[in-house]
Amino acid sequence: MKTTEDILEINKRQKEFYNTDGRAKTNFATTLWSNLRNGLLSDFRKKFDIKDRVYNEHKVWMGDLSDKKILDLGCLRGNALSLYMAENAKEYIGIDLSDVAIASLQKRIEERNCPNAKAIAIDFFSPDFKDTDFDIVYAYGVLHHFENFDLLIDRIKEKLKPGGIIVSYDPLETSLPIKLLRAAYRPFQSDKDWEWPFTKTVLKKLDTHFKIEEIRGVLGQSKYGIALNMLPISNAYKTRKIAAMVEKDWNIKRIEDIYPCMHTTMLLRRN
Repeated sequence: MKTTEDILEINKRQKEFYNTDGRAKTNFATTLWSNLRNGLLSDFRKKFDIKDRVYNEHKVWMGDLSDKKILDLGCLRGNALSLYMAENAKEYIGIDLSDVAIASLQKRIEERNCPNAKAIAIDFFSPDFKDTDFDIVYAYGVLHHFENFDLLIDRIKEKLKPGGIIVSYDPLETSLPIKLLRAAYRPFQSDKDWEWPFTKTVLKKLDTHFKIEEIRGVLGQSKYGIALNMLPISNAYKTRKIAAMVEKDWNIKRIEDIYPCMHTTMLLRRN
């Protein structure tokens, strides 16, 4: 199991990867997977309003930000809500390994005239990152970058005040088809050292250490709607059927119900 020192070393390589053109360092298998994720899946999410729905739900979960101190973890150049948080929070700190990406976000923050916001290039595990007492840790596509999840949980608890919340969005490896697909792809994956989609074990750890107040599923039953959407049948029929699948994924009630999904977004509260 990786130690903190191991994580810091891996993150140095991750920083180099994202500081340069990561696409130039990817092999065919990684490029193919990326094109699937950012092409076919992205178009599907957009058509059925899944992506915007996630962001809108995050805004609801975070609530009024005027008295909140927010950590935007692993934000790169800024995610879809970074500037929203920077403009509305009492205090906003966006951090990422990439100083190139952070410089871009800091410029955008200054252009929006957000005096209580800043972007810092720093490792979350670095002893130099001393800020604490965050009301919100926003982690869009970030938490699955840590192989040793126990260390990550401990670090988040150090930074998050009691009663504070985590808003997350991450890929899953909990259904057999996706697990087999990822297993076949992983040996060829360029960024495999920092890509660890959530397993059932990780979800149980989150359930043990935090209160899961909300959990939503993405691309569970509805992932089969991607194939349905390509069939030469009535668009009205396809839309109706897929929309029902999307709703079923979104409105799951138990953590076990999330297992068939490809992604999950959660509202976690520190006890």
